[in-house]
Amino acid sequence: MQNKGFEMRAILIDPIKQSVEPYTINHHLSSLQRAVGGIIAFGTELKTGDVLYIDDEGLLKPNPSFFALRGRAFAGRGLLVGPERGGFPIDVVSTVDDIKKLMSFDVNVDLDRLLTVKSTTFNSPAEFFDYLRAQRAADGE
Repeated sequence: MQNKGFEMRAILIDPIKQSVEPYTINHHLSSLQRAVGGIIAFGTELKTGDVLYIDDEGLLKPNPSFFALRGRAFAGRGLLVGPERGGFPIDVVSTVDDIKKLMSFDVNVDLDRLLTVKSTTFNSPAEFFDYLRAQRAADGE
């Protein structure tokens, strides 16, 4: 039986079902991976501090499905968790209704263009946070 003290509120985005639903996870990596259906990868961070994790191999699955969050397309399922505190994410700040207003399942994706990917490697946490700040600036936040 799962210890209730380790459960966190999250939001699961499923483009196959075209659903945005509350979801419960725990502090184990396997819980996040189970939610997205594969190895997790960073998707984006919202103004609330919530973080979107996506299936790292969502694009490689047969008949990939997509959703857009704030105009950015993602392949496969997405999981929104709250900001990190003490090395672990906390309850998601956004509500399901908040997320529904920011997203769409009606996404046209040019796979040829999408498959041309620039790899981003970070040599330190500072580089990663600089990247996030630049992403926020580019998104007009």
